[in-house]
Amino acid sequence: MLAAFTFLILSLLVSLLVAPFIIDLLYQFKVVRGRASDDTLKIKKRQSKLGTPMMGGIIIIISVVIITLLFNWNKYTQIPILIFLIGSALGAIDDLLNIFGKKKRVFKSFKHHLKLALHHKKITKRIFYIITIPWALYRGLFNSIGSRYGTGLYPHERILIQIIESAIVSYYVFFYLHIQSIWIWSNIYVNIGIWIIPLIFLIIISTANAVNITDGLDGLSVGVMIAAFITFMTIALIQKNESIAILSGTITGALVTYLYFNIKPARVQIGDIGTLGLGSLLGIISIILQKELILVIVGGVFVVETLSVIIQKLGKKYLHKKFFLMAPLHHHLELLGWSEEKIVMRLWIFSFILALISIWISLI
Repeated sequence: MLAAFTFLILSLLVSLLVAPFIIDLLYQFKVVRGRASDDTLKIKKRQSKLGTPMMGGIIIIISVVIITLLFNWNKYTQIPILIFLIGSALGAIDDLLNIFGKKKRVFKSFKHHLKLALHHKKITKRIFYIITIPWALYRGLFNSIGSRYGTGLYPHERILIQIIESAIVSYYVFFYLHIQSIWIWSNIYVNIGIWIIPLIFLIIISTANAVNITDGLDGLSVGVMIAAFITFMTIALIQKNESIAILSGTITGALVTYLYFNIKPARVQIGDIGTLGLGSLLGIISIILQKELILVIVGGVFVVETLSVIIQKLGKKYLHKKFFLMAPLHHHLELLGWSEEKIVMRLWIFSFILALISIWISLI
């Protein structure tokens, strides 16, 4: 227990030293929020966020990776850190495209692809479009339910990399750690065999994107993540898995420091580089500890925020009706007149209540 809290404090201090330097660099290189890549700036009171440095997740990445490599590098942390870095690299590409991209990227719908497959003048092109119909179907599916802004990555591109992440985690969990069961309640575990692999895919992809969706107000996603990582640090201590406890503590310390700079008015914003990497890491930690159901509970705010986006998308597409003034939920509450501070604080309270419930359930 002492080690986990020691590394939490160490990470807090390291990230505190790193943060001002990183923020200055982001300002110097003009890695800042712009109008073109952000639809939420349609909300008038969000205009003040223009020019805020993005990609603040670098602060967390540096602290967590350095401390883990020096003091906590073992079979339980190697793959989680790899997945963290892959997710962060994916987010970095998206951030940079959104900030510095010159033109909006063109997306061809599945209907257009099918039309070209049937009617293109050149037979070679027609054959190409016929062969790539499965890819076009996959691309069209995820772009119909996902959000794409400006010059950034499309949902299907994100998901493709996250599928690769999930494949790595599946191999690691199933063949290396030999985990094939999930926790249900108390000391009850159910062996689901190879079915744990599709479950891993679902957890990694959904958690990474849920954290990303929740990141919309100063301090919101980071506060919810602090509650989640503290919960898994506690569970790891209960299970006597010191490596994961230290890793969770290290992440928590870096998040607390980052939150200091991210509370409204934010001096820096985490960006996709932070949310996609940390979301993937949160998912894999829950899998290693075999507490996937606890992730759903402690991540209740992530779940609700994501559901609001799905409901809004499906409602507009099939019912031609908007259920929210704007999705995700936190923007709906903003448009109802709630202040940013009120929304963030209340969702933090819910998250810490869910964290306490999750720890209590784990002790039963």
